[in-house]
Amino acid sequence: MSSSDRSRRAPDSLSRWRWAAAALALVLMGAAGAAAAAPAPPARHPPPPSWESPQALRAAAEDFVRSHLPAGSGRARVRLRAQLPAARFRRCAPGQLVAQAFGDANPYGPQTVQLRCQGPQAWSVYLPIRVDWPQQVVVAAHALAAGHALRASDLQVLQRNRDGLPPGSLQSQAQAEGRVLTVGVAAGQAITRGMLAGRTLIHNGQSVALIAEGRGIRLVALGVALQDGSRGQTVLVRNAQSGRVVSGVVDRRGDVIAARMR
Repeated sequence: MSSSDRSRRAPDSLSRWRWAAAALALVLMGAAGAAAAAPAPPARHPPPPSWESPQALRAAAEDFVRSHLPAGSGRARVRLRAQLPAARFRRCAPGQLVAQAFGDANPYGPQTVQLRCQGPQAWSVYLPIRVDWPQQVVVAAHALAAGHALRASDLQVLQRNRDGLPPGSLQSQAQAEGRVLTVGVAAGQAITRGMLAGRTLIHNGQSVALIAEGRGIRLVALGVALQDGSRGQTVLVRNAQSGRVVSGVVDRRGDVIAARMR
C-alpha cells in the first residue's frame, strides 16, 4: 500500500473511533436518564392491626378471679373451663382492658369473667373460669343412724373440692367426736354442723344423777343411763334403787331431769 493510501485511511479510522465513542456516550446518558426517571418503589402498606393473644386473655381472666379469692386460698387452682373463642380481638390500649365478674361470682366454684376493652376499639368477651380448692372434710366411714353418738371409728378425713361441699362441713374429727347425729347419714357423706346435737355428756351404763322436780320439791336419786345422750336429748335411765325406768332430758351438767316414769 502506498503512503497516500495510508494517509487516506487514517482519517477514516479516526472518524469511526470518534463515532463509536459518541455512541457510547449517548447510551450511557440514556441509561442515566432512564435511571433518574424510574418510578419510586411502591409505598409500603401500613401493617395489619395487632390482636390480643389468647394467652393474654386467659391470664387476665384468671388473675382477676385469683385476686378476689378469700384469705387462705393459697392452694386454690384457677383455670379456664373451656377453649378460648376462635374470634380475634383488637389489641387494647394500655389500661383499657377491664375485667369484672358476670353473674354470681362463687369464689369456691365455676364463675364467668367478662373482659371488656374500652379502646381504641370496644369489644367484650366472656370466659368461664373454674376454681379447684381442695379442703379437708370429715365424712361418715359407714352408714350411721340418727341418734348415734359419733366415735373416731365412725369418721374419715378426706380431701374434696370446696365447690361440692355442703355448708358447715367439718374439717377435723375433733369437731364431730362425741356429738350425736340428728339425722341418718350414708357412708362417705360429709358431716356438717347442722347434723349434730351437742357433745355426748352421758354414756350407756354410766351412773347419773336422776332428778325429779315439781311443786317446789327437788328429789335426787342415783340412776344408770341406758343410752348415750347429749344436752337436750331425751334418754332412758334406770333408777338404781327402785329399778324403775325413767325417761328424762339431759341437762348441761350431764344430769337427767325426769320427765315421766313407767
